[in-house]
Amino acid sequence: MFDLKNKYLSNTVGCYILKMSRFYVYGGNLHNTMITINQHLIQFSRNFLVLIIKTAIILTISPLPVFSQEILDKEALFKKAQSYFFNKKFEMAEAYLLDVVQKDPENALAYSYLGDLFLLKKKYDAALTMYKRAIDIKPSIAENYFRIGQIYYYQKEGKLSIENFKKSVSLDNQIKIAFYHIGLSYLMLERDKENTITNWETFLRMVPEDPQYEKIRRVIELLRDPKFKLPPKGSKESIEEALFLGGITLENVERQTTDTKAGHEQKKSTKKIEDIYSDDDL
Repeated sequence: MFDLKNKYLSNTVGCYILKMSRFYVYGGNLHNTMITINQHLIQFSRNFLVLIIKTAIILTISPLPVFSQEILDKEALFKKAQSYFFNKKFEMAEAYLLDVVQKDPENALAYSYLGDLFLLKKKYDAALTMYKRAIDIKPSIAENYFRIGQIYYYQKEGKLSIENFKKSVSLDNQIKIAFYHIGLSYLMLERDKENTITNWETFLRMVPEDPQYEKIRRVIELLRDPKFKLPPKGSKESIEEALFLGGITLENVERQTTDTKAGHEQKKSTKKIEDIYSDDDL
């Protein structure tokens, strides 16, 4: 914008200088020439003053450069989407987030929030796509791997579930609940007693204040019993039934998870072992 104005100013000044120089070269009568030059100088001064005033007005009222305004618009749009998300106005949040990723396709957090929304709706494939896109942009966000682990658990993909839970805790050791989910995947999907015990013991060491501490510890003791047999994959007998026959029940509890993004903490109530700490409400 400024280059264009400077160019215009330079051209205007140059035009008048060129006109005046012609009178010096080709002017006949010196007196007439001087009168003409004075007239042009007066006209030049007037035009130059008008140009300065116009330039000042343009500089005063001109908006921010386009690229800066675009950045501000994207940030404002994303903050609006976040506000709707944390106020649980999920339909509005989704609409705004879709607009955000269209205008700012490198916004990893926007894709992550969309993944959360689709996970809430149990649209697992759509959620998986969003989380993977977020990881492509910014692979260091541990929570995305944790959510992918949850999705694969729901889809009964044990190995992929375990892999992503492990990745999440390797990036952020504060996601302690991941050890519970790793053990749960080994138990429910892989029927692997040893790895269930290892990861649940790790979880209890890291979170001794957990409200289900005693229940989980008793499950571990039952799993250690060589007489206790896990139902094989595809069995009509569920893990819950097997645990119940072993004298273990996991009661409904309320707790706050700590493995989620800021603002996602929700009290949980559980009914089955696989529902414990699943954090469905994100």
